Order: sequence, then structure tokens, then C-alpha cells
Amino acid sequence: MKNYVIGGLLCLLGLALTGFTPLQRFINEMMRQGTLVGMSACVNYSDNDLLSQDAIRTGCAGRFQKPLFHSDYATGRAGPRVEGSIVSWGGTLRNKQSDHVTTWLRLSVSIYDAEGDEQEVFVDTPIWIEPLGEADFMVELPEVERDQIDDITFCKHEDTDPKACLTWGVVEIMGLSI
Repeated sequence: MKNYVIGGLLCLLGLALTGFTPLQRFINEMMRQGTLVGMSACVNYSDNDLLSQDAIRTGCAGRFQKPLFHSDYATGRAGPRVEGSIVSWGGTLRNKQSDHVTTWLRLSVSIYDAEGDEQEVFVDTPIWIEPLGEADFMVELPEVERDQIDDITFCKHEDTDPKACLTWGVVEIMGLSI
């Protein structure tokens, strides 16, 4: 029995070393989850002529990213953008940390009407913010109408009863460790 186990392990080792790609992918996903090294290997395995490099990078980042719990992974300035009848939210975000790449965000935009009723909209977006770097982003807010944000200002930070204003924030962050 011991010889069969040793023989099986040697076969697996031989397959891994000789380039058996499915086994290498499996080992990569198990051993390097949440790391930039694992994602880089995924990009190398996935390289083909059918997809752009950005699509491959986004897909691999989605498979390897992990939740990040520090707000400094994505801070910055943003605001509403209107083009025709389409309302978007855009700006620039910075990653103030040196040990992670930010790869995905969930944003929250809250719009308060004149009576103080809140409409909160969540939107997810892939993004690539390198350590100590910054990136521009733009996401569409399909649930928001143009007339909801016309002539509206940002809420004051100390306002306990906001009316006719809006706020926003990054509520969830995913990324890769270096």
C-alpha cells in the first residue's frame, strides 16, 4: 500500500513539473489564493487570442482577490456625472497602502430628497489601483434619474438630518497581496 501512495505522489509530482496545465492551475489556486503571484500565474495560463489582456486580468483578479478591511485601500474624490439621460458616478481613488493592489469596489451613493427620504444605490466595479497609486473610475447609476441630482449638493459631514443632498462611500473592497 505504501508503494502505491509513493508511486501516486511521484506521478503527481511528475505531471506538475512537466507542464500538466490543469494540475498546475489547481495547485496555483489552492496555494496562492489572494496573492498577486497567483493572479499573475492565472494570466499566464489564460493567455489566448480570443480575449483582451484587460479581460483576462479582470477575470483572474476576480478568481484570486480577497476582501480587504482597511479604508486606505481606496480613498479619494468623486461625484455625479450626467451625459444625456445617463447618470454616472466617477472620480479618482488612491490606494495609500504599499502591500496590496485594489481590484474591486462596492460603492454606495445615498440621495436625500427635500423631506429627508433616502435612496441608497449600490454599484460594483472592477478597478486596478497599484500600491501607493491612483486610478480614475466611472460607473453608471441605472436607478438614479437626472432630475434627482440636478442642483443637489453634498451633505455636510455633521448633518444628522440630511435633506436635499447626497453622500457616497466605498463600502467593500477586494484586492491582492503583493
